[in-house]
Amino acid sequence: MKQALLLLFSVLLFNQSGFSQTLLKGKVISDASSLEGIHVINITNKEVTLTEQGGFFSILAKANDTLMFSAMQIKGVQVVLKETDFSENLYFMRLKSQITVLDEVYVKNYPEINAVTLGIIPKAAKKYTPAERRLRTATSAEGSGGGAIGVDPLINWISGRTAMLKKEVEVEAKERLLARLSYLYEEVFFVETLKIPSEYIKGFQIFALDEPRLVASIKSKNTTLTTFILGELAEKYKSMTFPEKN
Repeated sequence: MKQALLLLFSVLLFNQSGFSQTLLKGKVISDASSLEGIHVINITNKEVTLTEQGGFFSILAKANDTLMFSAMQIKGVQVVLKETDFSENLYFMRLKSQITVLDEVYVKNYPEINAVTLGIIPKAAKKYTPAERRLRTATSAEGSGGGAIGVDPLINWISGRTAMLKKEVEVEAKERLLARLSYLYEEVFFVETLKIPSEYIKGFQIFALDEPRLVASIKSKNTTLTTFILGELAEKYKSMTFPEKN
């Protein structure tokens, strides 16, 4: 009889504990990018739910239960519920946003993907330098009548602008060749091998690039021939610049 009363008391106590559970309705507040899909876990009774759009959620709980809020976009937090949390129509929980910092970002180069393969420009399209583009614009404008020469190219030709633009293209091409020479040969080569004083190196390079054979060898990337021609031109340049005194 005593054991039966003890069992009945235990059942009543359990039922009282179960009925004390209340459906807690709440809303998450945060400056995170999304308030949907945040885990709300009642660690005490093992209830789990997810916040809906706008951060709203509902979960079975009671005073002194521990709720845990967890998601990638917010900083996880645990709170112990109080009696007063159930007195309002809506329980508000403020959470801090979580910023994920990557340890390393690897950028892979895909050389096969370019403007041609993407269809942005045709395969045979010529690449123009700025000076070449200005010259092309000034000389290729067509008139309104079936392929006849337009007014703008004619005016540019008469005013001398076309000649000036052609000169810009030549200067631009020579600057690229000068840069190539400086890349291929360091100053020590001109001073010690070709015996050109350092203050005359730039003048010699400009002089040398007037030689078509040298230009062709540079463009064909024939370093051996380029070196040989530079040797020839160095002797010619020195005899012109530093003539021997009788």
